[in-house]
Amino acid sequence: MTTIGIELPHGGRYDVVVGHGILPSLGERCRALGLGDRCALIADAALTDGLAGVAADSLRAAGFEVLIVPYAAGEGGKNLTSVETLVGQMLEAGYDRGAWVTALGGGVVGDLGGFVAASFLRGVDVVQVPTTILAQVDASIGGKTAVNHPLGKNLIGAFHPPRLVLSDTNALRSLPRTEVVSGLAEVVKHGIIRDAELFGFLEERIEGVADMKIDATELDWLIARNAQIKAEVVSADEREGGLRAILNYGHTIGHAIEAATAYKRYRHGEAVLLGMIAAGELAANRGLWESAAERERHDALIERLGVPEGVGQVDAATIAERTKSDKKRIGGRHRFVLARRIGAVDVVDGVEDDQVRATIEALQARCG
Repeated sequence: MTTIGIELPHGGRYDVVVGHGILPSLGERCRALGLGDRCALIADAALTDGLAGVAADSLRAAGFEVLIVPYAAGEGGKNLTSVETLVGQMLEAGYDRGAWVTALGGGVVGDLGGFVAASFLRGVDVVQVPTTILAQVDASIGGKTAVNHPLGKNLIGAFHPPRLVLSDTNALRSLPRTEVVSGLAEVVKHGIIRDAELFGFLEERIEGVADMKIDATELDWLIARNAQIKAEVVSADEREGGLRAILNYGHTIGHAIEAATAYKRYRHGEAVLLGMIAAGELAANRGLWESAAERERHDALIERLGVPEGVGQVDAATIAERTKSDKKRIGGRHRFVLARRIGAVDVVDGVEDDQVRATIEALQARCG
């Protein structure tokens, strides 16, 4: 088991705990934090008979009253309507400011549950219990909570750090391979932006990891290493004023593809895989890659995970238009994170609209 402490720049801290078989300790850990006696457990509806039951039993054994609030709508329903529904269930149960939220599930549930906690009665505590790779290595860490708008992803949200992140890696064993691959997109991203050694490990083992042919110790190390990378970045830049922007590698066009397809065609990680291929193309066009070999390594690893098809069937103009809703734009101009080599990226301002459109069209020609 690994515990990673995240120090918040404006005071306070929280722990990210990674290990296998640790979910039953949830209640004891939450009691040690001094949380209130009433908990709303916002859980992926597919988990309510399994992991959510384990979590609820642990919380109740520690003396908490637990209201299980299932969520089943997926990325397409991660919106203000769902927030209103979930908040309504808490209000109908008589929950007040002494209550708190546990978000159990993947990145969608973590984002939504975190935003409910940030919004409910102007803010209550939240504990994140991520159950997918994407959520354990990325979405649950850093305090960014949000819901979608038809014009773009995560455009309505708040910074609301959790009191605890508890990542039980046993939960990853039952995921379908498509969900594992989606999560590994963020793992590959971390290698590209900050950790060449991690990238090298993935070059050696990516198929085995995708098939979950990895022992518990190695899986714990992999998740903890990625959580540490995310923790280092967000500890240095909680509000995305500088360094944290690098975590958006592959996300500008990836998010635009998700929005252009109404969040129905691609999983988030699949869209990020497409976005990283596009970012590699844009970096090449701007002469940023230090060598052709570095770009070849970048593209080869992404392709081994399996770049999804069909993006050529999406209107390029619509994707390009959706990039204009990207939260990272400054002064109406695009900001992209682009790689120089494996383990090192730059934040590039002022990318012109025609360059973005050309990059999207090149992506479509390659992955259509």
